[in-house]
Amino acid sequence: MPQLSLNNLLPKKPRSFFSKLLITLVDYLLGISQLNRVYQDSGLKGLEKKAFATHFVDVFELTIKSQTNLPQLIPQKGAAIVVANHPYGGIEGVILAFLLSSVRGDVKILANQALKIIPELADFFIFTNPLVPGAKGNAKSLRACKDHLAQGGLLVLFPAGRVSYPGRDGQVTDHQWHRIVGALTSFTQAPLIPCFISGKNSDFFYFMGKIYFRFRMLLLIREMLNSKGKTVEVTFGQATLLPSLPEKTQMTTDIARLLTYLHAPEYQHQWPVCKAPEMLPLAASQLPHNIDNEISQLPQDQCLLQYKYFKVYYASRAQCPAVIEDIRRLREENFRQFDEGSGLPQDGDAFDDTYTHLFVYDTQNQAITGAYRMGQTDNLLAQGGVSQLYLNRMFDFSAEFINQQQPCLEMGRSFVVASHQRSFHGLLLLFKGIGAFVCKFPQYRTLYGTVSLSKQYTPMSVRLIEQFLVTSSSDVKPKKQFDITVPNDVKQYLASYPADIEILELLVKQIEPDGKGLPVLVKLYHQLGAKFYCVGIDPNFAETPGLLLSVDLPHAPERLLKLYLGQGAEGYQQHDVHTSQAQ
Repeated sequence: MPQLSLNNLLPKKPRSFFSKLLITLVDYLLGISQLNRVYQDSGLKGLEKKAFATHFVDVFELTIKSQTNLPQLIPQKGAAIVVANHPYGGIEGVILAFLLSSVRGDVKILANQALKIIPELADFFIFTNPLVPGAKGNAKSLRACKDHLAQGGLLVLFPAGRVSYPGRDGQVTDHQWHRIVGALTSFTQAPLIPCFISGKNSDFFYFMGKIYFRFRMLLLIREMLNSKGKTVEVTFGQATLLPSLPEKTQMTTDIARLLTYLHAPEYQHQWPVCKAPEMLPLAASQLPHNIDNEISQLPQDQCLLQYKYFKVYYASRAQCPAVIEDIRRLREENFRQFDEGSGLPQDGDAFDDTYTHLFVYDTQNQAITGAYRMGQTDNLLAQGGVSQLYLNRMFDFSAEFINQQQPCLEMGRSFVVASHQRSFHGLLLLFKGIGAFVCKFPQYRTLYGTVSLSKQYTPMSVRLIEQFLVTSSSDVKPKKQFDITVPNDVKQYLASYPADIEILELLVKQIEPDGKGLPVLVKLYHQLGAKFYCVGIDPNFAETPGLLLSVDLPHAPERLLKLYLGQGAEGYQQHDVHTSQAQ
């Protein structure tokens, strides 16, 4: 009768009485004999591989919690690689076989050769020896993985190769992942699906591992037996293509690991529940002819540029009260789309009276399509110091911060109406308007302000943005901190590799439920060479987190200066040279 035993792992040959006795004793000590009794008595013996995985889950009374939309997360056909952490060292392989075989029939799992003791699962596995790099047969296993992917199969990897263990901080985590992940993704260009498996083994298991790490391996069967009745949460991420870095396979592997661990339940923070403001009806639109009349009366030189039937102007509220009223209404309408609305009929405050308003006007439809609010800090500080700056309500600025060292433009309250957000000129015209304004007033060398990080992003995405982009400064601190735990895997990754914005975009897309990437303004300011200081919570803007940044315009990339400043770019830069020489 077939049975589970170390015999299944050893070469088939006649054995002496003493070798048989020794194998029987080791089977007993390792718990294989007890597992064999379960195998024989519960009807697992002889089942087809998929039926075995399903029945195994039932016999061990495992409750598996996973997404209900697996067919949408796992590609239905074509090569793909699932990578997972290894918290248990045994049952997770069967669990993934159970889950994934319900979606696809071509699942192969690169697994420890110790699982050969269960013959019914052999067809699920490509066996390897993870404990001995370069061991005989491992090269054959790698070729088998490549062949399976070349045939369009689904491959599952546990790249740690060994069961997770408690790190220095006490958290159970994987050993370093093997660069096979980076090698296979670069070689095959197959999409990768990260998978985080929650849970851990017994305290006794980890205690014995501290005495001698090999004890963990010897206790795995007993841990499998002790898993009866466990609830295991399995979280799959979205299929994604990793950057192809053939010469940096370990870096690619570590990106895959980070993608996986960011799906851990302890990192799925939620924004504090705040009572949503009552959404009052929006203020009535201003009459188009009133807006048009006000704009037509502006001095001609306040029209900064024209593109087709769009014109970009700057004005004060005193000059264009109806225009600013409509901008305030449009702000509120736009901000509500991103859960940032105040709930009031319009978004506005006293700073609208003292700040300069830059806006795009559609002359054909007599409508405003976008705007920016700009604070000219030299004028505002002269009126009463830093209290005249909106962002002083959000940050504590020291006297050494740039807004008190030189004339700056404090940028904020930007929007583009929904109908123009996907057009190529929507945001471009606003930035060309800023470029034309600084050419007209070249004393403004620096832009600074915040990019609102909408609460439609998860807190972890905001934390990632901060960790990858911010260089802290003693010159400014947020008055209300954004404070959630930074995952150790993020710290470890950034200690080893550059904080690349493309990798940040990949991570954010992975953990955002709708797959969205970084905010457009974050990427645009980064392209301009922005320095990012900190993230603060704006109590005056629906408790929205804001990323404080500054841009040294004369030293922005030349191609972008030409794009936004046009023919005035060279003169603007020359002004900087002349100013430096005069000093």
